Amino acid sequence: YFDGKLKPHLKSEEIPEDWDKNPVKVLVSKNFEAVAMDKSKHVLVEFYAPWCGHCKALAPVWDQLGEKYKDHPDIVIAKMDSTANELETVSVRGFPTIKLFAKLNNK
Repeated sequence: YFDGKLKPHLKSEEIPEDWDKNPVKVLVSKNFEAVAMDKSKHVLVEFYAPWCGHCKALAPVWDQLGEKYKDHPDIVIAKMDSTANELETVSVRGFPTIKLFAKLNNK
């Protein structure tokens, strides 16, 4: 701990077999870096909580957005349940949180 080498234990669900089957991709901690930090794509991620009313209201609109951009090879619309998945590199303080990881620099 005092050497600064201790890493926090972060929650992650297993990667769903069909995570990329639908227009809105399903991210978990274990596939987040590979998908969201892909420098060849713009990745728009909704960090949500299943119990959140605002998130539930956003869901159909997010699905429409996924449908609209599903044929754009350099745009990914994704979502991640932040109550079951944690990231060291992304701070989520409220639900829903929407972040764009821009192509080339992922910032």
